Amino acid sequence: MLGHTVTVRVLPKSKWRHGKDAVGLWDPNKYRIDVLAVQPESHRQQILCHEMMHALLDLAGRNDLSLDEGLVDQLGHLLQQALTTFEE
Repeated sequence: MLGHTVTVRVLPKSKWRHGKDAVGLWDPNKYRIDVLAVQPESHRQQILCHEMMHALLDLAGRNDLSLDEGLVDQLGHLLQQALTTFEE
C-alpha cells in the first residue's frame, strides 16, 4: 500500500497477544495486520477488510477517520462485499 509492504498474519489463539476482546489489529509502526484465526473464513475476511481500512486511512493521512470504528467497520463490510462479488 502506497509503496509499503504490509504483512498479514493469521494467528491462533495460543499466539494472540492483542487482548481477549480483539480479533484484529493494524500496527502502523510495523506495517502489519494481525488477524485472529477464527471460524468461519468469512469472519476472518471481514476482520482483514476492517483492518485494511484502518491501514488505508492511516496511510492516506486520515488518522481522524481511522479512529472512527463505525465508519471503518462499514467500509470494511463494503470492501468484503465487493471482493466477494468479484469471486462469484
